[in-house]
Amino acid sequence: MMRLSSLLLAVALILAFASVSVLAEVVNFQTCPDSVDTCTIHEVRVNPCPQAEKRLPCNIRRRRASQISFDFEPKFNADQLDITLGWAKSETEELMLPTLERNACKSTTCPAQSGVRQTYTTDVPIEAKFPLSPYTIRWAIKDPASGKRCCFTIDIKVVR
Repeated sequence: MMRLSSLLLAVALILAFASVSVLAEVVNFQTCPDSVDTCTIHEVRVNPCPQAEKRLPCNIRRRRASQISFDFEPKFNADQLDITLGWAKSETEELMLPTLERNACKSTTCPAQSGVRQTYTTDVPIEAKFPLSPYTIRWAIKDPASGKRCCFTIDIKVVR
């Protein structure tokens, strides 16, 4: 009986993850220049983002969480990974989103191994105080010991 319930739980989890992947839209992204040699970003998905089909920035609604997931392959080993998310005002200036959980190991596998593809998935809360505007958002998953990171940007538009 225990084996059957474990099997049913495993099937339910697989179906749940599959449904999330089906609902999320693959979006355009740009790899950060300092990450080209240290990481490969394979794919970035945002849920919801029906605009992705037309290659437009995702309309992200205030007071509603959006889910993002991305597949990355670090070219470095790391025991710990930190994640940052911010508005990329310029190549050197960034306004950080303070509500994001910084410990990336809660949303992906740690330790990270060089050459091993993995997925990071999280819900991003968009607070009511966010101004309605288009933004370039910079994501970075980083080894705090070496400073090496996987980094990319996506374009979004915060809407009502």
